[in-house]
Amino acid sequence: MLNALEVARLLRYRCRETFHKKQAELEAAGFPTKLPGLNGWSRPAIMRWLENNGKPAAASNDDAPPAARKPTKLERMFG
Repeated sequence: MLNALEVARLLRYRCRETFHKKQAELEAAGFPTKLPGLNGWSRPAIMRWLENNGKPAAASNDDAPPAARKPTKLERMFG
């Protein structure tokens, strides 16, 4: 899980305030929102978004059957 400063660094912003100013615009473009019930963002979701040049992944690994993909950290913690 990433905090706002870590997300800002991944996006190559100088500070987290810049990220917060652009957050609504990023989310409108498909950027992942905060994890439900947590105060942070999913690193794998953000990395997928970045790898797809800032667009939602066409076919994400989450669509695969559970046996065909590795469990996420949250699934390992709470699954």
